[in-house]
Amino acid sequence: MIRRNSIPILEFDPNPEALIEPSRLIKKRDVPVHCVLVFFRDVLHALKEEGKCTQIASFNCETVELPVYETIVDQRRIAITQAFLGSAGIAGQLEELIAMGFEKFIVVGGAGVLRKDIAVGHLILPRSAIRDEGVSYHYLPPSREVECPVDSFAVLEREMKKTGIPYIAGKTWTTDAFYRETRDKIDLRIDEGCLTVEMESAALFAVATFRKVSLAQILYGGDDVSGAEWDHRSWQGRSEIRRNLCDLALTICLEL
Repeated sequence: MIRRNSIPILEFDPNPEALIEPSRLIKKRDVPVHCVLVFFRDVLHALKEEGKCTQIASFNCETVELPVYETIVDQRRIAITQAFLGSAGIAGQLEELIAMGFEKFIVVGGAGVLRKDIAVGHLILPRSAIRDEGVSYHYLPPSREVECPVDSFAVLEREMKKTGIPYIAGKTWTTDAFYRETRDKIDLRIDEGCLTVEMESAALFAVATFRKVSLAQILYGGDDVSGAEWDHRSWQGRSEIRRNLCDLALTICLEL
């Protein structure tokens, strides 16, 4: 029996089986084991225009269809797809990808920075995430943070060190409400050591831990929310950074 709580989201149910199980709805497919989820539509469009990927599946919901593509890296099959924005959407997407047969994931995107010294394009590896969203509480017991799957993070950091590309590893703040990042809440997250703010990491780490799949994440420094005023820093226009980051993710994902 679940114990009633005055705050419903804290009523965690440890039962591993839900009424709607993805594995019963989604058929297994002949897909690669490895998959990169990327938030950059421009990069996926470029790969498709260059003839470097072939559609093998899709994630469908009422509002969007996100194709899943296959490409070849180092003579090995690997998939790449656009990531769904927000914790609820990407959790459902990850569940369906796992049900299709994917087992190892790298997720790449941008994030707001909580330190001015993190330049636009600087890479951040989230080691853990503050659970200021909703999805993770349905996969893991309540806690303040959730860790990136430890083995996956170890591989990611090992491979990043091989490249010689500078990066920072640390804590991120996952929130569902980007229009409610108030000054006091930002200061609180800075005080507890968060480097970035985004909308998906906690959910991704929770689903991956629950489903026992490999998953790690690479973010790049985007807009600056650490100051008295928001600084956009034109972070979404850094096309070369975004393409290079996707290429890096495809290579590292094959090492998971």
